[in-house]
Amino acid sequence: MSELLCFLLQHEENFRRVRLPSLYSDFRLQQSINPDGYKTNLSAWETGLTHAAQAGLIPGGKDILLLRTGESLLDALETKEWGKPLALASVIAAAIVEGRMIPLPDFLISSTSIYEPKGAASPWFPVSWALRQLGLRRVQSVMLDSPTGNYVLVGNVEKAAIEVMKAMDVRISRVDRVLPMKVFAAEVAMTLKQPSGLTEDDLKILLVHLSRDKSYLAYNAQAVKLRGKGDRTPAVTTEDTDITSLISLMADLNAQLETLNMKVTEFDRKTRFAVANKNRVAAIAALRSQKLYENVSIRRSETLSQLEGICNKIEEAADQIEVMEVMKASSRVLKGLNTEIGGVDTVEEVLNRLRNEIEHVGDVEAMINEAAQATVVVDEGVIDEELEALKKQDQAKVDEKAVFETKKRLELLDSTVPSERAARSEERIIQKAQSELVDSSTPALARLCIDSDEARVIFQQRSQEPTI
Repeated sequence: MSELLCFLLQHEENFRRVRLPSLYSDFRLQQSINPDGYKTNLSAWETGLTHAAQAGLIPGGKDILLLRTGESLLDALETKEWGKPLALASVIAAAIVEGRMIPLPDFLISSTSIYEPKGAASPWFPVSWALRQLGLRRVQSVMLDSPTGNYVLVGNVEKAAIEVMKAMDVRISRVDRVLPMKVFAAEVAMTLKQPSGLTEDDLKILLVHLSRDKSYLAYNAQAVKLRGKGDRTPAVTTEDTDITSLISLMADLNAQLETLNMKVTEFDRKTRFAVANKNRVAAIAALRSQKLYENVSIRRSETLSQLEGICNKIEEAADQIEVMEVMKASSRVLKGLNTEIGGVDTVEEVLNRLRNEIEHVGDVEAMINEAAQATVVVDEGVIDEELEALKKQDQAKVDEKAVFETKKRLELLDSTVPSERAARSEERIIQKAQSELVDSSTPALARLCIDSDEARVIFQQRSQEPTI
């Protein structure tokens, strides 16, 4: 089993074992019988091949932005149970019609963006138009069962472009935005996590997309210039090419210094080893070579330091140019605004008119205030009388409220007092009877010795009499 097929079976959900019979069959016949199943199989193959290309598993190269089709791809997809896929031509054709795959030659030579509406001027319009006219059921007669060609994977290109632009946006100064082609390719490979570097076709595809479709950079064989904030369509100038030559030379010197330093370290180790073994001849030879490489390293370092100083001066000059351009633009803006204002005389005239109008407003306001004070006369006696009447009304309301509250409290007291009044009446009757017993004579005492029941009745009758 090939590495590509293992990847699809392990990472793609649509490539489960139960789905393989349908995917490897000639499902082109399902286009009219089972359209949903047909579209599902197309999507599964396209998605799987796109992801496999992004992982660098497509046979024929390590491209991540390009799908290479042919016998090598069919062989890599072959299984023991189901053989080779029979409808891969329909998958490629459908992706071309939808614009998700573009033939590599057409993509590279086109002068129009892939985001513009496709018309007769588009180089891949005849291909997609012919496929639409023939219908996918007849694609096999055009592309055969093993379509051979190289197709740009638009989805992978867009993802890679987003990552590259995000990584390059940290470059702000004019000098930083100019890179030698080798440096750009190395940084892009690092950004896209391709340690072995981008293939030549992938680099071309990415450069064309960023230049034509995104207007993010301009390039030639030696240099790549990133678009600045104020640049709409960047172009590589002679100065940019010279800057890239300087940067390339500095990069070469840095590489040479690394090699020289490694040599110095190596001969230093050999010298110490020879001294430890008391081998004077080997120690002298190793020490002589060490000194030679040290001298060369010093001279390379001095040269690199001079070039770095030149590069810094170029960067300062470029910054000054940008400052001057901003100042020129600002002066043009100020000149236009001053022209609209009309000069100092116009400003003075406007201010004088404004002051006069303000004075007129003040005069009118003063006259209105004087007229109001003259016509409105207020009698102080009338005001005092009205104030006193308001006070009396307020006092009357307070008194009326107090009377109402007092009456309410008396009524509440009368409802709770009857029981207390009865108790007091009984007590007064008993006291009166006691006094009569003391003051009365013997006949009176005899009168009191009556039947207890009759006395109780008399007492109750008296207690029920209303008290005064």
